[in-house]
Amino acid sequence: MYTGAIGVRDMVDVQWWRSAYDNRVHAFGNEEAGRDFGEALCEHSVPNSKITCTDDGERCLACMLIFGDLLADTYGEAGWRAS
Repeated sequence: MYTGAIGVRDMVDVQWWRSAYDNRVHAFGNEEAGRDFGEALCEHSVPNSKITCTDDGERCLACMLIFGDLLADTYGEAGWRAS
């Protein structure tokens, strides 16, 4: 179970934005708005000036896995998996 640095165990509301530090698309929590930096689910931290509001590009594997766990925790595995 993910307990993460930003304390979003049951959060599913994220924005997929690209970081200029590693050119990967990370899942940033919406509660990060108004701060000087964003912290992704994988704990990748980047100043807002280095975040591009686009989901084009290679996604962060750690963010995808954590996001999948959050979906399963929130909706139950049977509720969101395609069979």
